[in-house]
Amino acid sequence: MSSTMSNTIQPQHAVPTARTDKLLTIEAARGIAALLVAFFHGSHVVELAQPGRGAPFGGFFAFGHAGVPFFFVLSGYIIHYIHHADLGRPGRLGSFAWKRATRIYPLYLIVMVLITAKTWFAGNFEWVYWLKSVLLLPQTQLPMLIQSWTLVHEVLFYALFGLAIWRVRVSRWVLLAWAIVFCTARVVDLHLLAGLFGDTVRTLASPYNLLFLLGMGVAWVLRHRTVPFPRLLALAGGLAFLATGLVEDTGIYKSMAEHGLLPVLLYGVSSACIILGLVAAETAGNLRVGRIAGLLGALSYPLYLTHGIAISIAVDAARKFHYAGSGALLLTGAVAVACAAALVVHRCVEKPVATWLRNVWARRGAAPAFTSFT
Repeated sequence: MSSTMSNTIQPQHAVPTARTDKLLTIEAARGIAALLVAFFHGSHVVELAQPGRGAPFGGFFAFGHAGVPFFFVLSGYIIHYIHHADLGRPGRLGSFAWKRATRIYPLYLIVMVLITAKTWFAGNFEWVYWLKSVLLLPQTQLPMLIQSWTLVHEVLFYALFGLAIWRVRVSRWVLLAWAIVFCTARVVDLHLLAGLFGDTVRTLASPYNLLFLLGMGVAWVLRHRTVPFPRLLALAGGLAFLATGLVEDTGIYKSMAEHGLLPVLLYGVSSACIILGLVAAETAGNLRVGRIAGLLGALSYPLYLTHGIAISIAVDAARKFHYAGSGALLLTGAVAVACAAALVVHRCVEKPVATWLRNVWARRGAAPAFTSFT
């Protein structure tokens, strides 16, 4: 999750050439996805702070990590829809790489300064681990900023898409090689593969990578086909997404935790339906949402990166004041604090940095027409 998150609307069947208005329904959806992840992690923090009382909201947000599959599908959709005209055009590679790097790394590196300082003063700092975390390289353990494991997949996807911009034919062979690795991992012990060929294989073999392909499929459909009953499709996708989450809350997926192929695909397909329906409905003028949706979308990336820090601080503060009330209320308040912090980060850090970086590229005579994170 950016996992990349701004998007534009353009007429179906048209080649995107310039920045236009945002798709507010998608902005709202990715904001909700980021909130799901925040409630998921916040539930664990609150449960640890109030031992013996169980998870807030009866464990409802146990499926909140499903915001990540939505982000991955959305990322595949945005990148392919906006950059499909760049495929096989090596001259566009520099612009593509600049946009992707400047959307992921600036805010991430700023947050990593805080995480690095905390680790350093705790006496747990390791140079190799830190370097892999900063560069978002595959590794066996979770990165220093735990939720940034999703950015590792994002960077890998961007690299493969960039390869297709440079050389389409080469990228097809690489895609075939990836398919072989992925299928092999379904029948061979993944730990054995990782031990033989390194942590990159573990990342390549993850079922989460399929979600980017689903998103690219959504982009292809929206460019070449008319979507019938888009609002009904979006509603069906949303209900399927929620149903998958409720089933997961029962614990039925725990036996599939090793590979997680089925739940990942269920979340992915339902996310694809949501995005397909929302985009088709809004571009046809059949669905409108309020401007608050734009704010939700703007908050999604800073909220995703900083919610762990903000929620931990809020819950620790509640403990110091001897709060003994509802865990659900504590969780809701902590997430609200995280949203407020994300708003400050967006307006005071992310937005000014993004403006500065656009100006840097504009001075090169090629201002980017589109910026995104998913």
